[in-house]
Amino acid sequence: MRRLLLIATLSVLSFLSCTGGWISTTSKAANLTEQQQGEVPTEIQDQIQKLSSQIPISRAEATCALARARATAAIPALVKLLADDTEINQPVCGERGNWSDDKTPKTTPGEMAAVALAKIGKESVEPLIGALTGATPVARANAAFGLGLIRDERSVEPLIGATKDADAHVRAKAVWSLGLVGDSRAVEPLSNALRDSEAKVRSQAAWALGLKGDQRSVEPLIAALSDESLNVQSQAAWALGLKGDQRAVEPLAAALHANSDHVRSQAAWALGLKGDSRAIEPLITALRDSNPHVRSQAAWALGLKGDQRAVGPLKVALNDGDEHVRKQAAWALKMRRISGDDRE
Repeated sequence: MRRLLLIATLSVLSFLSCTGGWISTTSKAANLTEQQQGEVPTEIQDQIQKLSSQIPISRAEATCALARARATAAIPALVKLLADDTEINQPVCGERGNWSDDKTPKTTPGEMAAVALAKIGKESVEPLIGALTGATPVARANAAFGLGLIRDERSVEPLIGATKDADAHVRAKAVWSLGLVGDSRAVEPLSNALRDSEAKVRSQAAWALGLKGDQRSVEPLIAALSDESLNVQSQAAWALGLKGDQRAVEPLAAALHANSDHVRSQAAWALGLKGDSRAIEPLITALRDSNPHVRSQAAWALGLKGDQRAVGPLKVALNDGDEHVRKQAAWALKMRRISGDDRE
């Protein structure tokens, strides 16, 4: 649970920082000069032609080559390819794209085109905004995805508009992308998206709000703890853990009694980040949860607290039947000694 924020952030930025595989250090300035002069290199023209290949993997591989070259001349063709939802296996171009939360190692030429457009950079923003009103939901969803990867403020209002798209997949991609754009204009639309008819959209909205340092979303996220979808509940608990707002303490404590092990575990994690003594007794109770992962998260959370009430229960947890729980309890007790509070 503690790694979720890091995983979520690294997964969407990994292609930007990668120095190997299909990401190249080709000079953007040199490419722009060449292409602005109308002198599109033959190799770029060849790759643009391959975007129309009958072979799906060839189309995807061409997007990688054009991304390496930061080929602005390819932007119109790449935008057209956004509608291509032919499923292909990863890795593509030697790299496994890990920007999605989908466990299946699949991608599409359209998704790869969005990544390529993002790699080309700011020149792609306006064409991608235009594609948000495209004829097919696939193209609109991939356009929203590409805009999220670029993270340009020009995309905020168009993405807000896309949160009302008729297609749920487009709405989900739009709220995901708004989570990556550091702009306060996104908070209210994302809070509204917590009431979307589709659970996937609501879950993505909760995740996105967790990345926003804005307290306006606290009450909507608290309400989402009672969502009919367990995944939405879990994401809401995670997001509330990142908020420095004590209004969430009691709702998160109540979530320690949720039917889902995952929700209870996330609630324990979130309470560990709250500097509020009201969290102690619920977390102590969670040390006796039927699920070992919940118990280990409760032990971890109590390790962050400087409360004497936790010492005895943590010592009992040293004899837990689960090895990870025992390790977390030992760590929690060690933290007390490090902080200078080693009273019995």
